[in-house]
Amino acid sequence: MILDDLVILGRACPEPLKDGRVTVCLGGWSDKLGFVRLYPTRPDMRWRRWDVVRVEVERNPRDTREESWKIAGSKDEWETLADKVEIVGRVDSPERRRNLIGNLTDPCVSVINNERRSLGIVKPQILKTYFRDNPHYGKMWQLGLPGLTELDGVEVKRDFPFEPRIRYRCPDCQAAAGYHDQQVLEWGFYRWFVRHPEARDQVWENAQFGREDTDIYLFVGNQFAHRSSFIVISVLRVPAGPVRPPLLPLRKRRDDPVP
Repeated sequence: MILDDLVILGRACPEPLKDGRVTVCLGGWSDKLGFVRLYPTRPDMRWRRWDVVRVEVERNPRDTREESWKIAGSKDEWETLADKVEIVGRVDSPERRRNLIGNLTDPCVSVINNERRSLGIVKPQILKTYFRDNPHYGKMWQLGLPGLTELDGVEVKRDFPFEPRIRYRCPDCQAAAGYHDQQVLEWGFYRWFVRHPEARDQVWENAQFGREDTDIYLFVGNQFAHRSSFIVISVLRVPAGPVRPPLLPLRKRRDDPVP
């Protein structure tokens, strides 16, 4: 299938595959398919949040989540994977960004989970931002064959002794605890930690938390092995303002009816 309208909403911190490749999970939205997860992708692929891309995708037989796809030929053509992606546009306008994500929100992560969707957007009330020890820090992982680890210099999740976390309530929060507490995997956070280890706490300011002129949305996704457990793929920040409803409802999943 050719997707020519995939809006990139976030990229998670890199992680190693068993064969030694280092990969990034990418999430976005397509008018054709609704929310989309692309995995694996290369860390050195030059696409950014809000880019609109054209890419040929196919089902990932190892991932049964409705939103999960992979770039066609991603394993056999790993070295030239970037050639399969064409940037065809960009959502530049702050108003367009706000209207897009604002019209894709759900009242609670629990609603996303109950509908058996693995991706979604919520507008949170932030209760706390903090760091917690990373339980996977320093653990060894199986190296791949020589020649498949050319990106070993890219830091992966388990290279960090801590993990950033957000505690928040959804607008109609249905969590048993009355709030959600989730790890942030946005790659930009971890890039900051590498470049500015002495200013770790500034990452929250960088993400524009607590600013009256900014609306914060969280692009969340569940975990492959724990389908009811969600993480924050990306912190989406847009200038504060009203959300204008679209002429036609936006799809959140492929089988949503077309008006």
